[in-house]
Amino acid sequence: MDDVLRRLGLLESDVSVIKIEVAAISAQLPNMATKEDIALLKADLAQLPYMATKADVALLKADINLVKADINLVKADVSDAKTSIIQWTVGTIIAVAALAFSIAKFVH
Repeated sequence: MDDVLRRLGLLESDVSVIKIEVAAISAQLPNMATKEDIALLKADLAQLPYMATKADVALLKADINLVKADINLVKADVSDAKTSIIQWTVGTIIAVAALAFSIAKFVH
């Protein structure tokens, strides 16, 4: 009989703890979202024009890759232009020097 009373006392204390926890959860229920709230939110988000989709992101990545390719082409063109300018400058300097020495030879 003592064992039954002891177990009944433990059960009563556990029930009081459970009551407190359920009351705390019940107090928070008005602040919690329901499945309907989430479904409405999903529907609202789907209608927003500024939300990117996976397809939008894929297009953006493709555009970025095209821009990178264009940058590499421009770098190559600039490098070719620099080489050409240097070659023309060196050639012009050599031609002017040769002309100057020729004139100096005939004048002297």
